[in-house]
Amino acid sequence: MALAWGVGAWLLLCASLPACDNTSACQTKPDCKRLGKCAPDEKGVCVAHSDTDCGQSEGCKEQGKCAAKSGACVAAADDACKASTVCKQQGACDAYEGACVNLAQTVHAACTASCQSEGRCVMKGGQCAALSRRHCAGTGDEKAEPESPCGAAGLCSAEAGRCVAASSDDCAKSVACKDAAACAMKDGVCVASEKDCQTSKACATDGKCGVAQGKCVALATSDCVKSSRCKLEGVCTAKDGACIVASSADCAQSSICKTAKHCLAKDGQCTSSGAGKGVADSGAPDKTRSTTINGIFGL
Repeated sequence: MALAWGVGAWLLLCASLPACDNTSACQTKPDCKRLGKCAPDEKGVCVAHSDTDCGQSEGCKEQGKCAAKSGACVAAADDACKASTVCKQQGACDAYEGACVNLAQTVHAACTASCQSEGRCVMKGGQCAALSRRHCAGTGDEKAEPESPCGAAGLCSAEAGRCVAASSDDCAKSVACKDAAACAMKDGVCVASEKDCQTSKACATDGKCGVAQGKCVALATSDCVKSSRCKLEGVCTAKDGACIVASSADCAQSSICKTAKHCLAKDGQCTSSGAGKGVADSGAPDKTRSTTINGIFGL
């Protein structure tokens, strides 16, 4: 009986207070059902005061805005977004800065630098992350952008926030396959096989016909001798995985010696022997600096 009297007394007391009138008024307004603004603030303005009010609103069902923050209902959890209409109809299933968005189709300004080179295009968990093939390929088209992780290295699938190779088919379409024979998927990256290296551009041009740690490398001097750069620049000796100019004998068999009299091995490249007096003897240098055609003829 005392309890009943207490409730009755509270109702009588509430009826005489402006705050109770304001609460009742807020709960009857359309914004309570639509936006969860069901309680008055200290100024009597109707606001979203609790997650309960937000959870019962149309905004929660339609837009995933199920949590109260600073007087408004916001999207604060991916689960709320995934259950919303906007997720089912528009694919906006990720909670970001109070709204449901499609992060897989988004690029954040803070991640611009890592987006193009690594596919990490959006902020997720406090760091830039890759969330979709679009991020890794740099486009929604089937053909990836050449400079993207997918186009350059066959890393076309997003996994745990980074771009990885999911199949050898992705590797086969990449620049890395064409230029470096990295055409097979292994442990999420594209790697080269010995067979692919032997038939690759890297083998024909640079003598990199062997394989080590998933990359084409020059393991045999015989491979270097058959390469186009040996014939052109004198890089005919295998050392540390590359073909180098090891002696003036290497230079002697190159066209750069015959046409420009660059027949002396020095600091890892063929240089002029002075007044064009044929081949000079030189010990094999330790340096493995590669040469370029422009660098040679630019002397």
